Amino acid sequence: MSAHNFHYDIPYESSNTESLFTLCTRIVALNITSNLAMAQSLPASVKSVLVALLGKRNLLTGPVLRCLAHPDLKRLSLAGSKVRDSTVRILQCLTKLAWLHIPGNEISTLGLVQLFPYLTCLEELDLSNSKVDDQALVSLTDNCPKLHVIILGKCPDFTDRGFRYLATKLHSITVLDISYTKVTDGGLKALSSGPSFCKLKELHIDGCQQLTSLCGSYLQAFPCISMLSFYDCPGLLKSEWFESFNCDKKNLFKNISFTI
Repeated sequence: MSAHNFHYDIPYESSNTESLFTLCTRIVALNITSNLAMAQSLPASVKSVLVALLGKRNLLTGPVLRCLAHPDLKRLSLAGSKVRDSTVRILQCLTKLAWLHIPGNEISTLGLVQLFPYLTCLEELDLSNSKVDDQALVSLTDNCPKLHVIILGKCPDFTDRGFRYLATKLHSITVLDISYTKVTDGGLKALSSGPSFCKLKELHIDGCQQLTSLCGSYLQAFPCISMLSFYDCPGLLKSEWFESFNCDKKNLFKNISFTI
């Protein structure tokens, strides 16, 4: 590959306060985009480092991800990137992926249903602020049994039907974020009696407006929970909820956050 195919100049913008490291990372991304064939021939270990580096700075465009993706990739963050149905075909090749963050993605229900059967090794997933509905949750539950960290905050399209299915089928949930969703008392009741009830350590239910003071008894059912967040949940602030949440249980919390 001749030298003139590579870019060395750092793009300068007067209003940009990016660090030198970030600017240099942009040069790396630019050179990969200009030399996709060469990048595709890199060793898997180098590709994994580049995926992590570019992912943290929202530089994993479709063509770059396509040439750097490899079957042994374990971690992938596409936060800030445009993730659509066209990205699904790339993700389907990552069958050993254990950690996937795609918040704000624009993948359709069909795309998610087609993706999850390929991600059976997945342990941590961030789908926040996306179009996850009940059908997608059922597919996720059926195909990703190893999940223990699940981030579904600001996903307004799924209901208790899909959430109950997840809550009663998955056995290893330790961290769960269902903030600003339509989950009701019935959904939390299913979670409190599900197979993960004794493993759950962190629960975020901020903005779940349909939860009421009845949830106090369900929250008490989690013996290992140490972090609870319920900002903007007026139904949980009634006195009977606090009374039902005994002092011994409160002392077990490392962090409890709410608004009055």
